[in-house]
Amino acid sequence: MARTPTVTDEEIFDAASRVIRLRGVDAFTLSEVAAETGLSRAAIILRFKSTQALKTEILARMIDAFSQSLEQLPTTPSGDHLLEVAAFIGHTVGSRESSASFFSSYAANVRDPALVALEKKRGELLNRAIARVMPDTSIDHDSAVAAFTAHLTGSIISWLGSDDEDPCRFLLARTKNWLRLVGIPFEDSAPREATVPR
Repeated sequence: MARTPTVTDEEIFDAASRVIRLRGVDAFTLSEVAAETGLSRAAIILRFKSTQALKTEILARMIDAFSQSLEQLPTTPSGDHLLEVAAFIGHTVGSRESSASFFSSYAANVRDPALVALEKKRGELLNRAIARVMPDTSIDHDSAVAAFTAHLTGSIISWLGSDDEDPCRFLLARTKNWLRLVGIPFEDSAPREATVPR
């Protein structure tokens, strides 16, 4: 009888994270995690109870990493720092496949209380990071933050239908236009590299 390979929980988490980044939450399968780790699907289920439990744990870890990375972003209001937030989001978007999967499955996922809580936490973290760097505008601060968040979301959706292979470049170009539109000054040079959660 063949022995089950020794694979740590951390190695399973790493493999599952790679699958989620590549395929998106909705297309996540234990079969791909099993193939990456050399374990059977049954061995993974025995450790984590269900596909959903493993997926929720991975997403929680990814959001913790997202939070830590956001803390590395600038904290003073300026158009340049809004560009750094846009660059950060561009680097975290992932593949077209995973992004398309996220947006197409969002309505289904919002019925899962654990995923709703995680998505709400991610949104709150991003809004706080944007709020820290949002300069004064002609509208109130919270409305400006909400408008910038909507701009980022809309730009990601637009990127999915574009020919540009680089989501970061696409978001930066769109964000520069957004900043010009609302009258927030910025340096036209590209922002520094942002820390990207892994």
